[in-house]
Amino acid sequence: MKKLFVIIAATMMLAACQTTSVVVSSKQPPRVVMQKPLPAAKKAVIEEFKSRGFKVTRSAGTTVVVEQILTPNNDERKQHASYSDGVPRARAVLRFSTVDAGTQITSSYDMIINPGKANQEKVTLLDSPDGARLQGLLESIK
Repeated sequence: MKKLFVIIAATMMLAACQTTSVVVSSKQPPRVVMQKPLPAAKKAVIEEFKSRGFKVTRSAGTTVVVEQILTPNNDERKQHASYSDGVPRARAVLRFSTVDAGTQITSSYDMIINPGKANQEKVTLLDSPDGARLQGLLESIK
């Protein structure tokens, strides 16, 4: 009986330690498939982003755009934020499409520098640790 318990415990620990091997970058953006119809997947994603302080700035058809004030808490963000006229913003553009297994969601994630100004710029955050965090967030919603 003890051996059975040890085997079960070891199996559970190994399963808990497994992580996704999805590589996220600007060339390979975050992508997940939810086993939900498109409207339910869209609603779940919007609710999760709202719970994290994002505001929906656009929701039309198969696209949702969410934004929030960006905290310059790492070197890359600080570098770009230092030359922003105004508080930089984080913007995720989420695209939903129906697939056989449910709904596929892909996302961009950018820092908006000089928001609302004529010289507004977009800097991708997908090539930083933020890209992997976004992938993890989307996977957690599934």
